[in-house]
Amino acid sequence: MTTDASEVLPLCDPHFHLWDVPNRPNPNLGNDSTYLASDYRRDMDLLPAPLQRVSGLHVETVVGQMPGGAVVDSVDETRWVCQQLAPWDQPFGIVAYVHLSRDESLIERDIAQHREVSEGRLRGVRMILNHHPDQPELTWPQVEHGAFFGQDPFRRSLALLAENDLAFDLSCHPHQVADGVDALRTAPDLRVAINHLGFLHDGEDKAHEDLWRQSLHALASLPRTYMKLSMLWFGCNGYHSDPAKTSFMRDRVRETIDIFGIERCMFASNYPVDRFRQIDIPTLYGQFLDWSAEYTRDEQMALFHDTALRAYGAL
Repeated sequence: MTTDASEVLPLCDPHFHLWDVPNRPNPNLGNDSTYLASDYRRDMDLLPAPLQRVSGLHVETVVGQMPGGAVVDSVDETRWVCQQLAPWDQPFGIVAYVHLSRDESLIERDIAQHREVSEGRLRGVRMILNHHPDQPELTWPQVEHGAFFGQDPFRRSLALLAENDLAFDLSCHPHQVADGVDALRTAPDLRVAINHLGFLHDGEDKAHEDLWRQSLHALASLPRTYMKLSMLWFGCNGYHSDPAKTSFMRDRVRETIDIFGIERCMFASNYPVDRFRQIDIPTLYGQFLDWSAEYTRDEQMALFHDTALRAYGAL
């Protein structure tokens, strides 16, 4: 893609993954696929003009670590990801897995190890919390229960992340948000990057959509929360190729932007997960561009680049 430098719209992709399951087993991923930095780079080379990727944040793939379950070495994942991305001459940050409901000394040790192996690139921590008491398919692998938000060690860890100038990636369902907001209020200095449009889920009833909307307003009431506009197929499967579904999801994205404000929203690829849903980069980012076409250049800069840096810090 060649675009005049004055017209380039820089992209920081704040949510992508790499893995190599055949050579680096991760039972939580549930497949044998490989997605290396070279694959991701080829995909991002397909960005529609005027977008050009300039940086990004790799988000952990450990998912969860249930006692007695499969163990995935999260520090080794950070080491491997950095080895994959370092030859690509673009800045990147790491959002690592750390189990936050443990003794503070263990969490401090994990943070220090991630910082060391990433050579200072650690920008955030994610511990997936998606749990559903009635729909097992909505409980992510090795997420052992839905009560973490109320646990004192977990709450103390949120404050510890803020003290270490790290963001927290929030991944939970709308029915969990009330407890989540209560916990997050105990760490007012913590930057929070909310994953995947707050997990609006396709196939639910109107009560679910109303709860999702209520959860967005609750999260937006916290001044240091930021929303990733990503994994939209979870909210409307097939949205990328069906005009009626496209319209529905565009309206939900625009509604989310209205709730949080442009300066707290960011488009993200969630690659290669969206790729496995047959959503290619030209389609994904072409729709992002279409949906933001009426915004000013500065507002588009926020959505495609600047908000990610506000959420995670300089890369």
